[in-house]
Amino acid sequence: MPTVSWTSQSAGRADVAAPEEQPHSGHVVDRRGLTAAGAVALALVLGAAGGLVDVLTGPGLRTVFAICFIAGCALAALTVHREDLIAAVVMPPLVYVVLASLAGAFSQTTAAGSFLTRQALELASSLVLGAPVLLTATGVALVIALVRGLTGHRRTA
Repeated sequence: MPTVSWTSQSAGRADVAAPEEQPHSGHVVDRRGLTAAGAVALALVLGAAGGLVDVLTGPGLRTVFAICFIAGCALAALTVHREDLIAAVVMPPLVYVVLASLAGAFSQTTAAGSFLTRQALELASSLVLGAPVLLTATGVALVIALVRGLTGHRRTA
């Protein structure tokens, strides 16, 4: 039975990407910066830290969360691999929903109903009241990604 090789047969050719330019699966960081998974992890960790402070000191997600979330999304866009820039732009709304859901699960609410009903109300409230934070984080990530994408090194044919 023949073996299949996933390596290029033209290892000496100049048009073949160098190993350091190829994406590394399973890693969150390498010497070039963060992978898409690493960018998500960074935004989650910073946002969760801010959310934890806000939930422990009062109702809902507030200023500390907003600062940490926007900073996490900006840092993710600044440090992610160039080929993963689109992930840095798509990530903020998804991370926000996860963090708002977690904050709703741990916050003390006066809403009546089942756990799922309370969760849905908390998430809807967080999305409505937190829209400026979400839009700011997404906009900052988009601007950073556009600047990095436009000022990056272009390959010549």
